[in-house]
Amino acid sequence: MLEELLASKKDDLIEMVMKKLDVSPEQADGFLSKIFPMIQGLISGGKLDPSALLNGNTSVLKDGLDLESLGELLGGGKEKAERGVDVVAAPISESLGKLDNPMDMVVTLKGCLRRGLAGLGRCLTD
Repeated sequence: MLEELLASKKDDLIEMVMKKLDVSPEQADGFLSKIFPMIQGLISGGKLDPSALLNGNTSVLKDGLDLESLGELLGGGKEKAERGVDVVAAPISESLGKLDNPMDMVVTLKGCLRRGLAGLGRCLTD
């Protein structure tokens, strides 16, 4: 769902990650492809309140992510992943802020997860 929300900005996000972290387009795309589902999982699992992102609090986001694996995608470690989170946090926050109620995304994700993994993809695109 987060990926769909940011789909129109993905090329810009790839460009931002490439420039700020000096990585290839493939590395930037891989990072984004992995971080979006991670963030969705944190939100749907109640481990991340979308209002924290809206308020610019990236520490709560960083605490819940697997920064080591994200850093590997960027050709670095945890520190590089933290810088990557900082790069994408503002556009994510901006997109969430455009929703009438960012908590609606949480409710939708939780409802989709109750349907089970088989119906998750269909649920999120309905």
